[in-house]
Amino acid sequence: MRTRNLTFSVSGLLAATLVAGCGGGVPGSSNSDAGEVYGRLKGLARTEQRARAEELAGEEGKTLSLYTSMTADIATPTAEAFEKKYGIRVSVFRGNSETVLQRTLQEQEAGRPGADVVETNFAEMVILAGKGHLADYNGSGLDKVEAAGKFDHWTATRFNVFQPAWNTTKIKPGDEPTSWEDLALPKYRGKITVEVSDSDWFENVTKYWLEHGKSQAEVDSLWKAIAANSKVAKGHTTMMQFLTAGQTSMEAMNYTYITSRAAEDGAPVTHLPASGVSTIPAFARPNGVGMIKGAQHPAAAWLFCDWLLTDGQKTLVDLGLTPSTKVPGDNSVAGLTLVPFDVEGLSKDDSVWDKKYDALLRGADTVGR
Repeated sequence: MRTRNLTFSVSGLLAATLVAGCGGGVPGSSNSDAGEVYGRLKGLARTEQRARAEELAGEEGKTLSLYTSMTADIATPTAEAFEKKYGIRVSVFRGNSETVLQRTLQEQEAGRPGADVVETNFAEMVILAGKGHLADYNGSGLDKVEAAGKFDHWTATRFNVFQPAWNTTKIKPGDEPTSWEDLALPKYRGKITVEVSDSDWFENVTKYWLEHGKSQAEVDSLWKAIAANSKVAKGHTTMMQFLTAGQTSMEAMNYTYITSRAAEDGAPVTHLPASGVSTIPAFARPNGVGMIKGAQHPAAAWLFCDWLLTDGQKTLVDLGLTPSTKVPGDNSVAGLTLVPFDVEGLSKDDSVWDKKYDALLRGADTVGR
């Protein structure tokens, strides 16, 4: 996780754009009427909000600019499902969470927001909210979101669940890890891959161990052994490509939806033992959505937030993601024991954990070298 000390590169940002609908959003001047639109919708009864938002979105030209860190195979069908529901043309800027944040902040600071709505990782949402760039959504979509998914000025839409993953031709049944501590076992020497920016995983496992009776010295020893067992790679999708090809044996952590989607495509990978029940505590990291205060299309932004927290939750389930509400047919956390994810701690101290994680991996070999 890298969210502090950001620098901006316009060419790099534009190169990360994925076009859906009419293409990436073009920045315009901040819309002073957006607050009025949000206020009008907030003042209506919840039963009236959606219909009025749809009317106002029509007056805006039925256009929406979405900035998101969803991968392309998630972002495109999500945008298409929303377009089908409301006839609103969606342009998508897609990049990693840091790039989404960089572009959004740059445009906000210039008074020329390009996004109407942002959907990305919790850390970036916390920064945008803290800088006052997000407007409050208060529609009925909040009703089914549990308290743990509601934050100041943004709302969780989905969760990325942390679990180890392994290639079943490399790690035989009965030889898979049964705890985070197992990653330190000598038998996994040279078999583990870790992602270079997963400091949020590092922080959560560290605090979990400390809260469950381990001393700092014991925790430090475990991490030293895990690092000694590991090589590093950049990007969870890239890691899964190595794993499915058999170039690596195990990932210390990947998002369960990435593992499950690869398995559904026929790859010999899993995050669950043969029993179908994992004994490894699963951390569910929230990704969320927020409306930009000076959005060019505030009613469309409101509708997208509302849709993503209601009908859109089923779309996310169909795409293999873990929704922030209970959705019939959702089996994304079957066999897992979820434990709290430390949003508050990482929101305050993420740069500290970045530095600690970087120090842990310093000198580690890179996969493929």
